[in-house]
Amino acid sequence: MDQARVMEIWNPVSARSGSGYLIGDRVVLTARHIVDGVPLRGDMQVRRLDPEGGTDWTHAEPLWLPEAAASGTLPDADGALLRITGPHWRPPVSPPVRFGRVVGKHRLPCVGLGFPDAATRPGRVRDTMAVRGHVDPLHGMKSRMTTVQVDVGILPARSGWRGSSGTGLLCGPHLIAVITLEKGFAPGVLEALPVSVLAEQPGFAQTLHAHGVHFVIEDIDGTPADSDDEPDFTPIAVPPPSARQRLRRLSTPLAVGTTTTLALWALAPSAPGATWPTGSVLAGLLAGWGIDWFRAPRSAGDGREAAVRALREAVRAEVGRRRRQLLGNDSKAINITFVTLPQHGRDADRAWPRGDFDGIARYMEVLRPQRLVITGERGSGKTLLAYELVHRSLARKQHDGPVPIPVDLSGWDTGVLFADWFSARLGREYLGGSETRARDLLAAGRVMPVLDGLDEMDDAEGTRPRAVAALSQLNRFAGPLVLTCRSDEYAGLSRAGRRLLDCATVRIDSVGPAEGWRFLVERTVDRARLAELEDDLCAVGTATGAVLSSPWMLTLASLASQTEAGAAKLLSFIGAPASDGRAQEELRAALLEGLIPSLCEPDPADRRRPYRAEAVTRWLRSLTASLRGGHAAVAGGAAILSRDLAIHTLWPVAGPRKARYAAAAITFACWLPALLLLAVCLRRNNALPLPGALLLALLTPAPLLSAWNARSPYVQPRRILFQRLGSILGWSRMLLGTALGGVLMLPLTPLFGAGFALAAGAGSATVFGFGLALSVRADIDRPRLVAVSIPTALAVAAAAGYFVGRLGNFIGLIAGCGAGAIGLAMGVTAGLSAARRNNGGEPDPDPPGVPTPLSPLRNDVIAGVVSGAVVVLLTLYGTLCVEWLRVPWPLAAVTALACGVAAGPGFVSVTGRQHLALLLTTRGKLPWRLTAFLRWCHERGLLRSAGTVYQVRHDELLEWLRR
Repeated sequence: MDQARVMEIWNPVSARSGSGYLIGDRVVLTARHIVDGVPLRGDMQVRRLDPEGGTDWTHAEPLWLPEAAASGTLPDADGALLRITGPHWRPPVSPPVRFGRVVGKHRLPCVGLGFPDAATRPGRVRDTMAVRGHVDPLHGMKSRMTTVQVDVGILPARSGWRGSSGTGLLCGPHLIAVITLEKGFAPGVLEALPVSVLAEQPGFAQTLHAHGVHFVIEDIDGTPADSDDEPDFTPIAVPPPSARQRLRRLSTPLAVGTTTTLALWALAPSAPGATWPTGSVLAGLLAGWGIDWFRAPRSAGDGREAAVRALREAVRAEVGRRRRQLLGNDSKAINITFVTLPQHGRDADRAWPRGDFDGIARYMEVLRPQRLVITGERGSGKTLLAYELVHRSLARKQHDGPVPIPVDLSGWDTGVLFADWFSARLGREYLGGSETRARDLLAAGRVMPVLDGLDEMDDAEGTRPRAVAALSQLNRFAGPLVLTCRSDEYAGLSRAGRRLLDCATVRIDSVGPAEGWRFLVERTVDRARLAELEDDLCAVGTATGAVLSSPWMLTLASLASQTEAGAAKLLSFIGAPASDGRAQEELRAALLEGLIPSLCEPDPADRRRPYRAEAVTRWLRSLTASLRGGHAAVAGGAAILSRDLAIHTLWPVAGPRKARYAAAAITFACWLPALLLLAVCLRRNNALPLPGALLLALLTPAPLLSAWNARSPYVQPRRILFQRLGSILGWSRMLLGTALGGVLMLPLTPLFGAGFALAAGAGSATVFGFGLALSVRADIDRPRLVAVSIPTALAVAAAAGYFVGRLGNFIGLIAGCGAGAIGLAMGVTAGLSAARRNNGGEPDPDPPGVPTPLSPLRNDVIAGVVSGAVVVLLTLYGTLCVEWLRVPWPLAAVTALACGVAAGPGFVSVTGRQHLALLLTTRGKLPWRLTAFLRWCHERGLLRSAGTVYQVRHDELLEWLRR
């Protein structure tokens, strides 16, 4: 019980004392008969409980009386609301009051604190007396009143209870009723009016909302904990792993066993007989089985519980970081209410009719089953409510429920089973890559998926096939679950018979004046600055109330109030009517204008150099200037989403061609040193002009092709996915590369000899197979890829053999590697074009290794570095060991590095070249460290991450930047 909210009341008309409970900053709940004789807006006296006796009486007036509201009031509705009007009143700094309704059949302990006659001291000074006892929900069910049995402490005579009328009665943190009188049939039995009954009286809830009281009633069930009632964690029927998942799990033991067997065979004596091979095979089997046993999760309690504890802490830290970003680099969240929507069948049981952000964890805890759909309009706070559920659940001292795991739904390829996809995401992001452990926790019911963005899985228009497929799979998943979706989209899916079953569905309400004002008070650093704003915000028909009706604008207002100038600007709009559209627009513009300066304030904990507000605004305007409504069509038919800032599609900022052609120039700059140094090496070995010139001429298609790709309007970032080596897709592509090498060897053998053909086939198979398996996305048109790759690779290898094949088999290896690389580049381009013509060829829905919007650039650079390193080693071997190319080691090292730059950054890393070209061609428009700037904007809440792209935080901010 919050003693600072206990109020003593004096009625000067009837000379009667009473008790009350402060439920708002200025609103007091008491009994109706305490106010007898005082009309609405009449004068009364109240004072707050102060153990030190320093509280003075102040003025108050009746604000709501049952008979003044309507004629249909219940005769026992003995409740009233007072409003404190004293000019010097200062409300206590304490959490808002939470209201409750006792349900069930079990008694609940309760407590209240009033000023009865029995505690009167000399001089007519009333002291406090506690009401400690139990409420019994089975007593007084017809009258709907609450019966309180006082069973702890002093029990005065019946007349001694006078003065305790109006005492607020609390069960735990919830105010459930107001005491009205003592029952005559037994001592120590009091009657109280439940706040849930008052809520049904005309005008009661509306009065509370109008005067800033956050009024949400939560159900309180006194059912004792029973370990046999239902298990803590219900096992979930997760489908068995698919063939692909089983193969991935067996790949490591198979590789270990095979390696062990081959190693023992290599160490075999000269005449081993049958014993050594048999022992080698058995040793390989034992090694593979041992690795599989070691990697398998331990289902014992200690191992699983340790994993759950580690998972809980990891999720808590990550969600805390994301939640702070959503709140504009702050920790205070707005407390918005939501209403439960009946779905006419297959609803979850025990759902409260209403709830709020502060009580979302308790709302979810009582649901049976624990499955929830959060709906709301754009910008209403669906994602924030989902994160608030995770945050508040994990913040409890004793959280024994499943660990909520937030995951973005937009990346789910619904062709993959939900259990497989979620286990992979959980293992990769929180369990160090252990997908097996993730599947074990999911099957044991120890994790709860929190899936955000069902409405973002498909385009705005259409039949939403991915969302429908997702709901179909989620209905087969019987575990706890949370799902978010916009109201209109989910209503459309529900009308079509596509919705989540066995769940509660809630809709987030618009922000009311009570929630808005409390949010501003909690976030401001100086409450006095906003004292004049309360009446204007809570009044009806004001421009301030109309604008500050969304979480986004309230966040901006809270940031503006941090400075004197911002608060003054906000207060300058007091008194403007809601009909003044220009005033609303000016207020929105003023709040948006103050956002970036407030976020650019230096952070003592951040050692990075702070950005200037003018520079941040200028850079963001440059980045968003090329975005248009709907889709922005660019050359080549590619389309960029209007709100998406992808790192590899930012080149329009520099103009339609400048960055792309600068990338082509960078490509030639990467290749020129390599070609010059190779010419020097050939000249030192007397290989110029012939056949060295022919060899250099054979290399020229590579920079030309690379430059052509670099100037493309849409480039696919490269990435190396080593985990594909353990998948069916990876192995099938390796086999395809091997087949390509074999196809090359067949015609090359009779033309240029077996050695040249074997070297060319091996080089081509290695480059093409590994490149296709590790770096090309899954939805490419494979027949078109093969149809283009084979002729291209054969032409390159045959040309090399015809012109310079007499230099030896090393030329065959170089020719094979070049043939594989050029064939792959040409084939991938053709395969993607064919896939796009068939409504495919888009980026992978869930690209592995792309956890953030900056990952495409980082992966592209890493792919270039790895490819360049391979070429460096190959060139070192040639310049140090091949007779016709041998040079001193300093020149060999420089040549190798130059060739690595040409092959890596100059050929593979096309996104990296475009990004560098963008920075060079936008000097002054964008910062040199563009990726660090985008990361800073994301941390400060100006941008949000949506899969593999950044998005401007809000549509209004995007429009303001464009203007």
